[in-house]
Amino acid sequence: ICVCMYNLYMMVSGDQTSFVLQKVDAIDEANLVYDYSIVGGTGLHESLEKVTFQTKVVPGTDGNGSIAKATLTFHTKDDAPLSDAVRDETKARGAGIFKAIEGYVLANPA
Repeated sequence: ICVCMYNLYMMVSGDQTSFVLQKVDAIDEANLVYDYSIVGGTGLHESLEKVTFQTKVVPGTDGNGSIAKATLTFHTKDDAPLSDAVRDETKARGAGIFKAIEGYVLANPA
């Protein structure tokens, strides 16, 4: 299990640059678990202290393929209420990342 590693991801679109600071909380290769938190950057809404993602890959129901399961935990600054708009926007970004990874894996099977 690997704990406490940080990654900085930068995205450039036209003349705009955005970034996300990610803290890796746990990597458990034996159980196919990857837990991380978004702790800073332009990708983290100002009302949030962090968003924690707990991800696990499990076998598909038909014995072929895999299913990635993710649980998000929102940590707001000063325990302020989480707005629906911030929650929905953050979930949509996470879903977009999962879809991009899924597309890559399907296009490049091992």
